[in-house]
Amino acid sequence: MKNKIMLNMLIFMFIFFFTGYVRASDIRISSVNVAGVLRTDKPTVMSVVKTKPGSEFDINLIDQDIINIYKLGFYKSVSASIDEKDGKYQLIFTVKEKPSVRFVTFKGNNEVKDKDLAKVCDVKSYRILTKSMLDKSVFSMMGLYASKGLYLTRIDYKIKPVENNRVDVVFEIKESKKTYIKNIRILGNKHIDTDDILGVMKNHRKNAPYIFTFLPWFYSGKLNVNELSSDMEAIRDLYRSKGYINVRVSQPIVTVEPDTGYTYIDISIKEGKRYILKKIAFKHIKPLTLKEIKEKINTDINKPFNFVQLRKDINDLTQMYADRGYAFADINPIIHLNKKNLTADVTLDVDKGQKIFINRIEIVGNTKTHDNVIRRELLLKEGDLYSLKKITRSRQRVNNLDFFDNVKISTAKVKGKDEVNMKVKVKEKPTGMLSVGVGYSSYDKIGFTGSVAERNLFGTGIQGKFSGNITSKSALYNLNLVDPWVYNRPISVGVDLYHQKYDSYDYDESSTGGSLTVAKRFLDGDLSVGSTYSLSFYNIDVTTDTPGYYLEEQSGNHSESAITPFIKYNTLDNNIFPTSGVTASLSSRYTGLGGTEHYIKTIVDAGYFHKLFWDFIGHIKGEIGSANGLGGHKVPVNRRFFLGGIDNLRGFSVDKASPRDSDGNYIGGTREFYTSSELIFPLIKDLRLYGVTFVDVGNNEIGSYDLGNLKKDAGFEIRWISPIGPIRISIAKNLSPKDGEKSTVFQFSMGALF
Repeated sequence: MKNKIMLNMLIFMFIFFFTGYVRASDIRISSVNVAGVLRTDKPTVMSVVKTKPGSEFDINLIDQDIINIYKLGFYKSVSASIDEKDGKYQLIFTVKEKPSVRFVTFKGNNEVKDKDLAKVCDVKSYRILTKSMLDKSVFSMMGLYASKGLYLTRIDYKIKPVENNRVDVVFEIKESKKTYIKNIRILGNKHIDTDDILGVMKNHRKNAPYIFTFLPWFYSGKLNVNELSSDMEAIRDLYRSKGYINVRVSQPIVTVEPDTGYTYIDISIKEGKRYILKKIAFKHIKPLTLKEIKEKINTDINKPFNFVQLRKDINDLTQMYADRGYAFADINPIIHLNKKNLTADVTLDVDKGQKIFINRIEIVGNTKTHDNVIRRELLLKEGDLYSLKKITRSRQRVNNLDFFDNVKISTAKVKGKDEVNMKVKVKEKPTGMLSVGVGYSSYDKIGFTGSVAERNLFGTGIQGKFSGNITSKSALYNLNLVDPWVYNRPISVGVDLYHQKYDSYDYDESSTGGSLTVAKRFLDGDLSVGSTYSLSFYNIDVTTDTPGYYLEEQSGNHSESAITPFIKYNTLDNNIFPTSGVTASLSSRYTGLGGTEHYIKTIVDAGYFHKLFWDFIGHIKGEIGSANGLGGHKVPVNRRFFLGGIDNLRGFSVDKASPRDSDGNYIGGTREFYTSSELIFPLIKDLRLYGVTFVDVGNNEIGSYDLGNLKKDAGFEIRWISPIGPIRISIAKNLSPKDGEKSTVFQFSMGALF
């Protein structure tokens, strides 16, 4: 192409200059134009043209301009010409466009839908067709088929010219059989079992029907090429954790049988010798003490050298230094191997660098939320000593505001200074909501909700909500307003007004009231101490034909004036779906400041989340409560403890794990205790669908705790954090059913927003 351009330009120069007696040095380009563009545009062409109006005629520069235009990929040919008029010279680039795409079609695809192929296909209608576009499209579609296990699929294309310099593109697909791993062969392992090696890999041979492969211990056998490198590293780490620090793992050899789709993987291992760790020494550890260092080290002496654990220890120590302000601390392990005795000595040499301080904190991405709303959640201020732990916790705190889709905190070193700039980047999400919803539970049946809410009123962080919730058993109307940071101090003030009607098994209750809550946060916001004053008026209407003494005593109008001091502690990593951390609270409701009711009700609850293996999460929670009448008064029935339901003892229907009177009416208890242990694991992680196995134990009694008469259940639950709200389905077995109690209870809870 370039040679042809040069020849044309030389002929042009010969005719123009030698017949017209004009020298190149006498010519200045007065204007530059483009001809022949139809579906592309002139600015695109001009963006790569270096010859500008007013410049001298330069054959080499024009030649390069032609090449640059051609490289855009939109044109079959490019030429240049000079048009002279009245002593002015116009440079004209004439292009001939490649054809544009009219239609894109797919043939032969059965396993993948047209719309899915179109999403990854770079060839689109009305675009100028290029070779790179075709190649990229084939590559992307092949990747889509590979993700479905169809690795041997072949894709070709045909281009059919149509009128007006357009083409139709047809992708012809020959789908292969689904490939899956038939066998993984480990060669050369003498000291570690093959099953142990296969256990650390992400690629696994098929061992279950597809319907069961959503569980982590069942495998579809689908080959994930992108995970092969991490599999090799996992095998190396397995050996390194057992003292074989010089192990070599070859690149896997993958073989696919075209006829069957069976995939075979061969992995060769050279184990090397196993070394025993004899000593760990430390250098330049200040300001940490040797005691602090040793408490953090979990690598064992006089045992096989666990290099993987040493790597974790180094990472933990690096974070300890980072929390002391040494943001760029580097810990270098110096390893000496005695090949004769097969022992190893390790020296951890610490290069902690200088203490680093926070120079400037920049908030970006907040189009609505005020800067101070974000800054007050940060545990670091400008001028503070750097702390990795505080940066991590700050991100969690900002994320828990639930104002943003994404929160990122990054740091960049200030050149020439022992300082870093800290950037908090957020992406706003809608915080106001006008919603109408429908829900269902096994007790309340179908219910309707509606609310007008704003979690971030005017970008100030103030929360306001008016809501209504109506079911076949209850109705609740609530107005709530909370300022979590009064005058930008860690003090919250909340006001709540409500009206509620509730139909229990044996009585109906109607109540109206309000409350004022004031709390202050300590320990960087993890600890909250406060108090709530509430005033309510309610009426109890007994509906059972055999109410019994307790219910008859509570029938009629009542008023309640109460103050409830409380302490709350929360270190959860995420308030929406926690995976680690602790939550605990203590509250004591005291009534008798006026009104007809006089009692004190104390509740202590706690929960603990911990990450386990395979993305499993362990969760333990418990609650204990006590209620006592004051001044000769009794605890009202509607203020007692009622256990049973999907939130506590799941092997019992709602409120039916509670004491009854002689007529069989549920009257609640003045003492309660329950605890639950849960194992939470992903079913479909991308959909936030989880399975839960659980055991619940507890009871509630009148007057005393009876730990020898505990109610017990166990079962399975499905939880889905869905776009329309949380959905829970549980089935639980009552492990020791008594007269009148069901042996198995199915419960369902759903909340939905439309």
